Amino acid sequence: MGRAVLTALCLWSCVLAVTPLNQEEVGRVVDYIEENIFRDLEMQYAYFVKFTDDECNNGLQTQDIDKALKVDVSAGIRGKVEKKEIYQGNQMVAASFEKNKKFDIHAESRLLNTLPGSTESPISNLLKKTPAAGCVVFFSLNSPCVQTCTDPKGKYNIIDKLNKVNLPGSNSRAFAYTKVFEKDKKKPEEEVWKNWEALNAKIHLYRRSGNNCIKCFNNGVRDKKCYND
Repeated sequence: MGRAVLTALCLWSCVLAVTPLNQEEVGRVVDYIEENIFRDLEMQYAYFVKFTDDECNNGLQTQDIDKALKVDVSAGIRGKVEKKEIYQGNQMVAASFEKNKKFDIHAESRLLNTLPGSTESPISNLLKKTPAAGCVVFFSLNSPCVQTCTDPKGKYNIIDKLNKVNLPGSNSRAFAYTKVFEKDKKKPEEEVWKNWEALNAKIHLYRRSGNNCIKCFNNGVRDKKCYND
């Protein structure tokens, strides 16, 4: 194989590589959406947002986020979420929890559950749209609950559901939350961390703190600020 061909292959592979998400980038995304869409909304909600390779490789700067989400920001997302509707846009999807006769359907699950009359979930629909996702951020106001959402053996856990959607590479996906789910504070702390570890193995876990995000696991080491207030 000639040197020119090798050089071309190297350049091609370098162009396709997406820079891994870091705490600052996840923080900028969440801060932008919270400020421009969900400021002071206290009800439980979740959203999933995607960005292109170019936007991710540029470090998800505020101007890139603003440009990417301009249509979604003006689409009345908050109102739809407050009315318990599922918002489905070109760059993001969002939902609140929904009360059922038997149990609540959590916001994270609503974005991953198959839609009525369809074989797709809001998240899988979003990931199939163009432009293709270079990196993604999944956010929930409260941390995913231990009893249902992050129980690896549970029937309704979101980890299994995330396995069924075409996410970008493991370093290009993040799950962030602000508050530790109140009921989980009454459970043994070790149980909570074990379930979070299972989720983190699928999508890196962060906690929003002010305008920043804390990475909950660094080379397997837990950051206690993700659990402690």
